[in-house]
Amino acid sequence: MSITFNQLLLKFEALADVHLQIKRFGNGPIEDVNTFSPSSGDFPVLWVVPQAARLGKNTLVYTMRVLVFDIDETDDSNRNEIFSDTLQILNDIFQQIMEDDDNYEVNTDLIATPFNQRFVDYCTGWFADIEITTDINNSLCIIPNE
Repeated sequence: MSITFNQLLLKFEALADVHLQIKRFGNGPIEDVNTFSPSSGDFPVLWVVPQAARLGKNTLVYTMRVLVFDIDETDDSNRNEIFSDTLQILNDIFQQIMEDDDNYEVNTDLIATPFNQRFVDYCTGWFADIEITTDINNSLCIIPNE
């Protein structure tokens, strides 16, 4: 059994909905974060950016960049607290994705990278590229040849 791109995004959104700290979810190109996260919105945010899809003979490997970020003060006085909280949230999401389903496998070696003062309003947080491998049955795809 496989998981589609849309199903994968819905899974991330569902995790964001039940996580007590995450206030908003979004997905799409990284440039869209600037228009999604004005100061009137609630934070922290979980944002998912598709990076790649590796097509194999019987597998499909999605690489999804997962960002968790919050708003810092202009003097960076809250930066360390935000780094701590958003890293924990990112780990929560990662752990849940790993344990959630048997329709896919997740690369268990995840590297989280911090960022500071990106996007609008002094966003601070972490991102990680999560690789999700799902089996596909290529024999089900019939290419039109007429």
